Amino acid sequence: MFGSANPTPYDLRFSLFRIPVRVHPMFWLVGALMGWNAGDLPGTVLFIACLFVSILTHEMGHALSAQHYGWPAEIVLMAFGGLASYIPTRRISTAQRISVIFAGPGAGFLLYALVVFLEQLLITRGVINPDSPIVGESRLMGVFFYLKRINLWWGLFNLLPVYPLDGGQIARELLRAWRPWTGVELSLKISLVVGVAGAVWLFREGHTFPAVLFASLAFENFQTLQGRHF
Repeated sequence: MFGSANPTPYDLRFSLFRIPVRVHPMFWLVGALMGWNAGDLPGTVLFIACLFVSILTHEMGHALSAQHYGWPAEIVLMAFGGLASYIPTRRISTAQRISVIFAGPGAGFLLYALVVFLEQLLITRGVINPDSPIVGESRLMGVFFYLKRINLWWGLFNLLPVYPLDGGQIARELLRAWRPWTGVELSLKISLVVGVAGAVWLFREGHTFPAVLFASLAFENFQTLQGRHF
């Protein structure tokens, strides 16, 4: 969703469910910066792996939904997120667009539920002990923690009506269907207000990285609004 998607010789490429996937090197670098802990390098690697699985699951939700309608799709994971692009082979309705958009965070929420279920199942059966000092068990609990945190909170934040987050795209589709001539501009205004409010709140809570992200999105929406007035 954010950052450069230009192909490089160092991209990781593979296919999943007949959907081409490309991972830009910046994805790994930004993931390492987000989860960096100089005193726990294995923990940093685990965070990157969980981030990869989570973002890929999110984008696969979009891509599989598009594929369901018969539209070719592909995925790129890059700095600060990913992008699932598709080519509609026929006229696409507002409901279809929204279903494809929501399928991303929806897939993340399903992964969150699966992880919670698996974690509780292993704890209940005594396979793992959440308070165990054993390295292997503590690492597994760390994986559960990362997967739950990323998929729940990123999914919720991603549904805020801030463009180009999924929530912002859904808001734009709904408002454009309701008010064809002014819906896009109204969605940008809502996106700007929510983006600024989100950035302020996150800064006050000490969450610098997502605060900067929301501030940059708010600025982009402001620039787009300014451009529409000329």
